Amino acid sequence: MKVGVALGGGAARGLAHVGVLRALLREGIPVDVVTGTSMGAIIGGAYAATGDIALVEKGVRDVLSSEQFRRNRLNFLRETKSQRGGLLYSVTNLVRRGIVYGASTMRQSFLSAEEFAKSMAAILPDVPIENLPVSFAAVALDLKAGEEIICRRGSLRHACAASSAIPGILPPVRVDGRVMVDGGWVDKVPILPAFRLGADVVIAVDISADLEDTRDYTRGIDVFIRANAIKDSFLVAFQRSIADVVVKPAVRRVHWADFSAVEHCIAAGDEAAVTAVPHIREVLRSEKWRSVVRPLLGKRLAEVYLASQDLPIRVE
Repeated sequence: MKVGVALGGGAARGLAHVGVLRALLREGIPVDVVTGTSMGAIIGGAYAATGDIALVEKGVRDVLSSEQFRRNRLNFLRETKSQRGGLLYSVTNLVRRGIVYGASTMRQSFLSAEEFAKSMAAILPDVPIENLPVSFAAVALDLKAGEEIICRRGSLRHACAASSAIPGILPPVRVDGRVMVDGGWVDKVPILPAFRLGADVVIAVDISADLEDTRDYTRGIDVFIRANAIKDSFLVAFQRSIADVVVKPAVRRVHWADFSAVEHCIAAGDEAAVTAVPHIREVLRSEKWRSVVRPLLGKRLAEVYLASQDLPIRVE
């Protein structure tokens, strides 16, 4: 029986994934398959490559404490808007104020590819995904084809960079004619890909912000943002319903660009995973009986759902 862990996107809130994996491994829960979106891809890919969560945590902390990281402009993004608006509101607000727009007319994105590549290199080894000791896939969106891409082969760094390329903030990743950006725009918590990779039981880690009604809808932009947030919440709710266990760290109030909250996020992930361990063990104990009455349900559901929705998904 294979256990999969699906790590969701949420930028800085994704630091909680370190704590979740640390707690699961400490408690003796096997991690045979890892799928990730955005920050979930970075943390999950680093673990799949090394098999050592302590090494991953050290790498993350080293990057966040480095002078190079402190010089980048993520802190500026954090200071432009309170966390309650979420990622879409923050980016839209920056566009409206001419900040991202001005930068994007002069270059491809708000943060440079070089800045991001240096941070990625300090966390992720430059190895092929197919050679990793733990089964892994990163989810990205191909802007050109309008397809969800499940990256299972090729460069780990390229796949994770594509999965975490927030549109307008980080540059798209171009590979073999594809123009790939953050997978969170199509797959917030990649549970179905975990089943497709052979997991029999999937533990989902949801770090999305809560849906909060904070505006009066007097402007069209607020109506648009609210509608998009509701759409995202429905997508996440559906995806969570497929998982066998959902772990939801208490990081919803952390701003997506506040990487200074590393201690809180890792601790919250550890605490949430520990709380979920009894349920996880019960699911693992009962899986052999459940498989008699619902053979490969997760995998079949993934296949049926994708077919019924006619979703253009490619496994790379």
